Amino acid sequence: MIADLHCHSNCSDGKLPPHLLAALAKKAGAEAFALTDHDTMCGVERARKAAEKEGIAFIGGVEISSYGTCNVHVLGYNVDCKNSVFAEFEKKIADFRDERIREMIKRLNARGINVSYEDVAEFAVRSPSRGHVARAMVSLGYEPDIKTCFEKWLKEGEPCYVPNDMITPAEAVELILECGGVPVLAHPMRLKMSLEGGEKLVKGLKDVGLRGIEASYKLFDNSITAPFYEMAEKYDLFVTNGGDFHAPDRSAFVPRKISERTAAALGL
Repeated sequence: MIADLHCHSNCSDGKLPPHLLAALAKKAGAEAFALTDHDTMCGVERARKAAEKEGIAFIGGVEISSYGTCNVHVLGYNVDCKNSVFAEFEKKIADFRDERIREMIKRLNARGINVSYEDVAEFAVRSPSRGHVARAMVSLGYEPDIKTCFEKWLKEGEPCYVPNDMITPAEAVELILECGGVPVLAHPMRLKMSLEGGEKLVKGLKDVGLRGIEASYKLFDNSITAPFYEMAEKYDLFVTNGGDFHAPDRSAFVPRKISERTAAALGL
């Protein structure tokens, strides 16, 4: 099966509403795709209905933002979004994300970038994110594009970054399992740690129930992804892939063939 198992809608930091994603995934050649918005599943049912109309398989998912020694994202597939535990988490992290964005805005203001919360909220359908902060900065003329906003101000290690540390990676894995889902480590090649540190993280998460690793990510070549395929084999994890689609002008769907093991683990 050809699939792209990682994309975002405007329910988090993507630009398009959930119901428009199925047609784009199909046009790119995918036979299946997953919606994995940050810390919410509010767009899943709209995406699912659109997938049915397009005749493409669909997985409802979520990308949970966690923090250990660095920012770590954990994908949860087939999570029961009606589970009371997940609903409680979704509300708490929405409140936390809101406070985080307000702190980022304060730090930007202190450095002469006069962006208001209202400026940022104009770009958000749900709770504002760093992507929405970046869009506001660009619209007000402070930076030329979103990438520059992140590189200079908003990414981990830059002056206005605030960690999303409400939940640890292990707790994210445990939450996904408790809500009936399948936990997968997202884009490990983006972790702000050495390969040795990444492997230690993978081993620790495997011990609490991690089942997969997103070893194939966007268009990264074999020289970058090979170590994570090796980790997957060493720790008996299945491999997923993702284009991490956010918007047509920023990224693309990257459907690739998935193994029978991966398809079975995700119910495809």
